[in-house]
Amino acid sequence: MKHLLIEESMPSFRSPFLATVQEQVRRTEALPQRPEDIPENDWQECLCWYLFYLMTHKREQEAATLIDNWVDDDYMFSFPLISHAWVWLVRMTIYIKSAENSAALSAAENSLRVLVQVTNKRHVDFLAILASLLYNLAFIHHDNGENTRAVKELTKAQKIFERLVKRDERRFTPMMLYSIEASTTIFKSRAKQMSVFEHYQSNAELYTAMLSEGGAKARTALANLVESLKKEGDLMLIMGNPRNAAKFYTKALRYQKKASRSMGHKELVLSIGLAKALIRLANRREAAEQLLNSLLPLAQRINATDEIAEIEQLLNNKNKNINIMTLLKGLS
Repeated sequence: MKHLLIEESMPSFRSPFLATVQEQVRRTEALPQRPEDIPENDWQECLCWYLFYLMTHKREQEAATLIDNWVDDDYMFSFPLISHAWVWLVRMTIYIKSAENSAALSAAENSLRVLVQVTNKRHVDFLAILASLLYNLAFIHHDNGENTRAVKELTKAQKIFERLVKRDERRFTPMMLYSIEASTTIFKSRAKQMSVFEHYQSNAELYTAMLSEGGAKARTALANLVESLKKEGDLMLIMGNPRNAAKFYTKALRYQKKASRSMGHKELVLSIGLAKALIRLANRREAAEQLLNSLLPLAQRINATDEIAEIEQLLNNKNKNINIMTLLKGLS
């Protein structure tokens, strides 16, 4: 389960002074002194953006100190409710990354107490913070061994992110994909995992943001999801459950096709995994052989030496197994 992405939950700031402050911060890497002509509410938006800047530039300890100073000075209580709740979400995320789960839960409680006071609970910014809080809570409760709670929280987060994607797919697709990927960690039931993947795979709008400019985070999130599905398939093979392994490899391949229009090394590896699962199913061995034979030219074309050897070994072993079965029948 990946850590929360902060940008997707950040409130939509509209201060006319923000662009000037952003330019100064990017040039000096530090927050400028507050100009006298910036009203308090506008300056608070600038401060929140600077907090985001610190978080996305791996300066999380500075971000934590900034928030703690606002709390100590009672300054944060003057922030607009949405900004106030988001700041606590950021503090919660920092606590999680430093494995301070108890403190993270306290930050979550503070954020929720602020959110309760928000009147427009259908607003995008409100829902984004709520979904992100639920995602973080699922992370903590899973880490604490409270998986029943984690499942409920992740399920709620997924449903909210799904709603948010329909309203702003470019902004929320990455976290939607993160929440789907988390299913491989949080949901212990394989049937539940498959149900989640089936449901969200049919929502093509989740992936269109990847094709637009600036969709790098969505592509990364989808790559994480594919890798998690592959790992589940690998685990199922090790555990001697080829049927479930085949399901995970199939899902991974279908998601991978959303990220790439051509067959490459990643697709080759996933397809070999699928063939290894199918070859262990009595009624799918012929399909496995056909798949392996079709993959060999691809492996040769991209000069995948290890995969060529693996394909040839699988085909050779299959023929040996058939011969052994035939000979055994002749002795019975």
